[in-house]
Amino acid sequence: MMTFKEIDERINHYQEELELSARLLSKIDFLNKEDVVISDQKKMKIEFFSFVTSSYIDLLCTYRNLKRSKSAWEKFYNIKIAYLFIYETINTYHKYKSEVYKTVTNEEKDIYKKFFDMLNRELTEFKATYDYDNVMASIRNKASAHYDRDFLTFYSSFDVLENPKSKEIIRDFLYFINPLHYFTYGLLKGEIDEFLFINSWMI
Repeated sequence: MMTFKEIDERINHYQEELELSARLLSKIDFLNKEDVVISDQKKMKIEFFSFVTSSYIDLLCTYRNLKRSKSAWEKFYNIKIAYLFIYETINTYHKYKSEVYKTVTNEEKDIYKKFFDMLNRELTEFKATYDYDNVMASIRNKASAHYDRDFLTFYSSFDVLENPKSKEIIRDFLYFINPLHYFTYGLLKGEIDEFLFINSWMI
């Protein structure tokens, strides 16, 4: 897994990418008035890239904080925040993916479908490992996005997240979001190198 130095380097690099995409999005209306037309499809690809990049940065920050945690409660806090980020990232990804796929040309559809299929297989395996529909949803609803009024219900999440397996969640989700980030960058450029895409799984 990454060292703290590598995490900081990635955060700084991806923050620069995010700032660039945010500036571009903020100027689209102005650019279109100046006859530099940025289509709705291109705008969606920039938004998709921005969403994945910001989620990636959040996850890296949470991972770094988790590794530096001293107390059991601090570890619990960072893991439940990771569950929240990951749960919301998955939901938002599902909202984007079909719309983004519609933006590729007929000539590109086969290759992009193959990449989406690879990402979706990785995500399906992740969701099964962490019982997305039950455990992840419960932690999100009862402990991280909301405080359950029944304190014992809230506190029960502490026991769930004390499971050593739960501490692997960030590492395992990076196996999905790292290639997804590369994929969104490739969509923006209009080209995806298959070798580099496969290599992006090797974090």
